[in-house]
Amino acid sequence: MRRLSALLIITTLAISCFGSLIPVLAQEITASAENTATPPPLIVRWMRFHGAITNWGEETYRGSVTINAKTANVLPSIFSPWAAVQAVWSNEERPIASAEKPTGEITYTHYNAKLVFMQTIRGIRADPALDLNITGFWNVNKVVITNKFDDNGVLLSSIREVTPIASKAKGQLHITNDWKAFDIEILGVDTIKGNAIKMTTATNMINPFSFDGAQRPTLTDLLQIVRCYRAMPGFGNYINDLDFNLNSKIDLSDLTTVAANI
Repeated sequence: MRRLSALLIITTLAISCFGSLIPVLAQEITASAENTATPPPLIVRWMRFHGAITNWGEETYRGSVTINAKTANVLPSIFSPWAAVQAVWSNEERPIASAEKPTGEITYTHYNAKLVFMQTIRGIRADPALDLNITGFWNVNKVVITNKFDDNGVLLSSIREVTPIASKAKGQLHITNDWKAFDIEILGVDTIKGNAIKMTTATNMINPFSFDGAQRPTLTDLLQIVRCYRAMPGFGNYINDLDFNLNSKIDLSDLTTVAANI
């Protein structure tokens, strides 16, 4: 009888103690569920990268690459990352300096590459120890421009011949070595390599149509295009950053693109 009474007392105490824990456990589970359901604050990081092309395969080439991109600290299904990459390079000397008046017929051959569809992007951080990778599909072209000028340097005609080298080919851009070097590997195309000129990351918007990387283009950006108006690869005043549609000419399309985003 005494043994039965002792078991009843122990059982009652156990139930009492366990019962007192149930509200605490329930609160902890509820709090945990609430913490899991609460998304982190959205942080968007923008990037602008300028690089100088030094090699195409084993050969020495000169050119430039421009990258604009943005990512966020959430899944791609919640926030769509974005990247735009374009490169222009040649192994020919520029035939037209900024201060010169060209005359006669001048032919210049160059190449361009453009990211036409991005698949993945990772590595836009404040820490340069992290590499950056952009994968996707690329177009690569050989472009031959033949310009004819009169004796006063006025452009009489321009013929642009485009030969596709790769169309929607899978490839990757890789920035490494503390953001000091880059390479672009595209299927069926020799690797494009070079060095960084400038790379900026920020949580504030970097507008791809602003030459200075501001949140919105300004009249200064328009004036920059006016200074380079009608310039082409091979011209001393041609700037890859301002050739937004990569048609080998700073033209009305580029001017109106900037104006529309002011």
